[in-house]
Amino acid sequence: MLNELITHWFLPMNSRFQPALHASSELFRRDWEHLEPDPYMADGGSYRFRRYGLYQLSATTGQLTHSPGASFYQNIEINPLNGGENRHFAPLTTDTIKNPFLRELIQFDFAQLTSKQHIEDDWLVGVHQIRILATAGVPGNPTPEGTHRDDETYTAQHLIARCNVAGGINYFYGNGPEPTKLSQADWRQQSYFDSYYFDRSLWHSVSPIVSGDRDGDGYRDVILIDFVESSKVN
Repeated sequence: MLNELITHWFLPMNSRFQPALHASSELFRRDWEHLEPDPYMADGGSYRFRRYGLYQLSATTGQLTHSPGASFYQNIEINPLNGGENRHFAPLTTDTIKNPFLRELIQFDFAQLTSKQHIEDDWLVGVHQIRILATAGVPGNPTPEGTHRDDETYTAQHLIARCNVAGGINYFYGNGPEPTKLSQADWRQQSYFDSYYFDRSLWHSVSPIVSGDRDGDGYRDVILIDFVESSKVN
């Protein structure tokens, strides 16, 4: 169940979690310079870069175990462009996997999203490192595009960086059976580690980014960490 302190909306968390003070934080940020093109995009992956990793989390012991070679699946209803197949992205690098910052972040997010006394199942944790690139005259589209709800039980989204771009605004459309016609809230993540948490009931979208300089590229870097109970995975 959701922690009483967390709603479906965004949570600026700099006052509670200070990644800049962590010794491994800067090394973690540099990982986004080594992402690989997304081979599943209609444009051939030239404007989206990513890596993906999967972990198993024991709710009783807290042990976090990396599962190599994992693929990522989304229903076609969730992602009409690229859903309906197991996608194999470039894996997390060895340095990322070994970085204690990532492990602490996963544990922190899990604690924000759950009341541990109610959690008995083990969990699968997906880690998505994503860079969206915008070039002169060509916007960078989010993944997935459009208003949607996620398959995963809980998701945390953290901004790593935004450079020379406009747009990239998060819109929230409630958690009813259908999204509201107009967004109920919107938020542009601006600072390092601006973050929000949500569950699978929340309708949301992100607007494309556009380069802020007609002669230069821009990018928006995020990390998504999603949590699904192992017993609910086929």
